Amino acid sequence: MTSPYKNLPNNILKTVAYFDVFDYPLTTEQIFRFLPQNSISHGDVENAVEHMVKSKELVKEKSYFLLPSTHRNITEKREAEERRAKKRLKYARNISRFIKSLPFIRAVFITGSLSKNVAASSSDIDFMIVAAPERLWVCRTMLTAFRKIFLFGSSKYFCTNFYVTENGYAQQRRNIFTAIEVATTKVIWNESAFLEFQRQNQWMKEFLPNINVSTDQKLMISSSRSLSQQIIEIILSILPLRALNIRLMEFHRTYWQRSFNHTSTEQFNMMFIISPDISAGWPDDRQETILKEFHHRLSSLGIRESL
Repeated sequence: MTSPYKNLPNNILKTVAYFDVFDYPLTTEQIFRFLPQNSISHGDVENAVEHMVKSKELVKEKSYFLLPSTHRNITEKREAEERRAKKRLKYARNISRFIKSLPFIRAVFITGSLSKNVAASSSDIDFMIVAAPERLWVCRTMLTAFRKIFLFGSSKYFCTNFYVTENGYAQQRRNIFTAIEVATTKVIWNESAFLEFQRQNQWMKEFLPNINVSTDQKLMISSSRSLSQQIIEIILSILPLRALNIRLMEFHRTYWQRSFNHTSTEQFNMMFIISPDISAGWPDDRQETILKEFHHRLSSLGIRESL
């Protein structure tokens, strides 16, 4: 039987290398949390990391650890982005109050870099919106129209490109990238919906066995639905919303197919998820780029792992 300690240094390097793609040095607590193995303790990780610093496999700056090949200003970069993220999270809470007041919205989560408590000056606030069943495309159209009309199309503080219903919580792509995205998602409104989202994505434990997802009570806003939302939904119920929702889904599908007519069907299906319960788009497919960068780093470290 292979001792878990034998693979620990390589797994630590894998963890640090993944976040190195984002210029994000890690603390020992974070290394343990995102480590792709269990059967070890946080103390074991601390001891191994200190040994790896002595053997020059890792570099320590303040309380952070990074690869020796990494440029040395990323510690200051991380600290600056953490300070900026604190302000952005305040904006996100205020924006979420508005979003939750709209009809058929059932939960608001934060994804992307802000969910990891960092924010570059150029980064957006990425929202994951949970919509009522058979109303997802109505919600998407409503929020897109608001952004285009009142924010002049800017997604800086209002990036709402990921929508699901309660039937679409389970993530279709399953790899280290999506596992970390799910594990770091933050809830701003509707904790029970968030816990169900996490429950349906327990596959992430295959990649992150030490993850223990929790909620930040200080970040969350009132859990109750607004009276205005309920009244508007009653008024709108006289409309053929189910049929409208389907029409809007097909409208978006046609629009995106025309906009990306240079791509193959396979490429298009990798870029967009279009269904009654999920609306998501990755036109630049950063996920593939990030995974390639990650495996390039592993290769430079002499670690082999299949994509």
